[in-house]
Amino acid sequence: MNHVPDEILTAIDEFGEDCLYGTPDPIGGRLRSELRIEVVPEDASTATCRYETEHTQSPPTLRDRGSFVTTIVDGVDERLRKWGIEPPDEYTLVTSVDGTHHYEGTLQLP
Repeated sequence: MNHVPDEILTAIDEFGEDCLYGTPDPIGGRLRSELRIEVVPEDASTATCRYETEHTQSPPTLRDRGSFVTTIVDGVDERLRKWGIEPPDEYTLVTSVDGTHHYEGTLQLP
């Protein structure tokens, strides 16, 4: 079962194609009510993948939020890999403000 919304999968596909044939634009969107993603190219070989989540707890890595979040993040990572984009091993907590937590990792572009 796919837990990643179709509009996010489509955005990842467009980003992946742009990596292969040109310069990718940033993408982003809502994965579920309290979880959002943004991918921003930094240079020709890397991009930053940011997740923003609203929750009472802020574990050190995004996958520590539990199995359902892990399933979503794994689905995003799997789709990125199909385009030759290598995700990080973990998305780590970079900041928390008033119950909103930001996790980041560096993507290696093809």
